Amino acid sequence: MVLKKQTVWLLTMLSLIIVLSAYYIMTPGSENVAFVDDQQQSEEASDKENAKETNANEGDTVTSSMASDETFAALRLDIMEERDAAIEEYTAVIASEASTDVRNEAHEQRQELLALSQKESVLENLIKSEGYNDAIVYTLSNNKVRVIVKADQLSNEEANNIMVLAQEQLGNQQRIAVEFQPVVK
Repeated sequence: MVLKKQTVWLLTMLSLIIVLSAYYIMTPGSENVAFVDDQQQSEEASDKENAKETNANEGDTVTSSMASDETFAALRLDIMEERDAAIEEYTAVIASEASTDVRNEAHEQRQELLALSQKESVLENLIKSEGYNDAIVYTLSNNKVRVIVKADQLSNEEANNIMVLAQEQLGNQQRIAVEFQPVVK
């Protein structure tokens, strides 16, 4: 009898997930895109480049071909895909029939990656609370931290403050590079 209750519960949850997924995909006006066709994206980029050249020929002000919000969203998506792939790889090793030492090492690396992602998220929120429009924090494989802040300008003092926040959150052994992305108006 218990098995039947568990089966019904599982099927109910799966049905709910499917219905919510279909609703999310079919919602009109949704700007959250899960997948983008590479060919379509490259065509859009070439169209924007052509428009950029046309504006330059007309003497108008040339802006970046991609809005700063889109740049931040694309970068976040790239980072998330890379992290998800690494976590999936560690999970596969944990589930495999490898030796206990290898599985323990994969589990520890997975936990470290999850903790690092959480620390980066906290740091992003701290930077936003300092009055910046947006921020992305990404730790590279060589213990270098890249911080990109959306701001019109970034003084040396502001960059140093961000570096101090990063050292407090991520540790002193990290090399930190702070960049800024101008706000598109």
